[in-house]
Amino acid sequence: MRLDFLISLLTTALLATGNVAAEIRVVGSDLLGEGFARAVAEFARQEDMVVKLDLRGTRPGVDALEAGRADVGLFLLPAAETPPAGAVVSRTMGYQVTVIAVPATAPLTQITVAQLRRIYGEAGQKERTPFAVSPQAGLAWPLFQRIILQDAAPNAVLAFSPSGTALAQSLLATENSIGVTGSAAVGEGLRVLAVASGPAEPACLPSPENVHAGAYPLRLVLYVSFLRTKAPALQRFLKFLLSDETAAALTPADFIPLPVGVRNQLVFELEEMR
Repeated sequence: MRLDFLISLLTTALLATGNVAAEIRVVGSDLLGEGFARAVAEFARQEDMVVKLDLRGTRPGVDALEAGRADVGLFLLPAAETPPAGAVVSRTMGYQVTVIAVPATAPLTQITVAQLRRIYGEAGQKERTPFAVSPQAGLAWPLFQRIILQDAAPNAVLAFSPSGTALAQSLLATENSIGVTGSAAVGEGLRVLAVASGPAEPACLPSPENVHAGAYPLRLVLYVSFLRTKAPALQRFLKFLLSDETAAALTPADFIPLPVGVRNQLVFELEEMR
């Protein structure tokens, strides 16, 4: 089921419940997934609210928030790009990550950025057979190409898979294989590699702590943005966005949550906003 159609159904159902205490207009990334839309619908039902999701993308979402046509924005941006500011408060609520996977039977446990560039670059070496999930399946490959290949053309022998499941099958069926995929696609039989920025740098796995610290390089930042003046009215919904339930709902869409301690600190900050 398409996400936009699911959102339409959920919004219609919420509007029909009656006895609505509040309405929140949410805009932003179209990559948050159906699980997130369902979690929002359940939150709205429990809290007796209407939450209207308009997840058509980060760029139109930023425009809508800044023009006053939305209350909350959920924006997916490169780590180096600045989120909305000024009268708008923006806080990190998680990350979308790309991971490097190999069959669990392979002896390899870590890899450097330079090695990835050699394997996946245009003049790639034949030390491993490279695979990647298709760009049409999400941002895993575009993010890898931007950060690792610096937008250069990939190795001509690179084989794209239409989904994470298909990529996993290719890795398990090919000797000396390596794959670029989203975190949710890594299941039984595969191992996620730790990535090091250089030969003298520590290799880091995409744990919440490493991703949040910037030690793991293949990440996009998911921001929650809202007008500071509306913070008290939005507090319950903003706390929901930082909850374990939301973290679990975003996991299938390749998102890594903030470390628990960081989320708790943000909840405290929200409670103090007036």
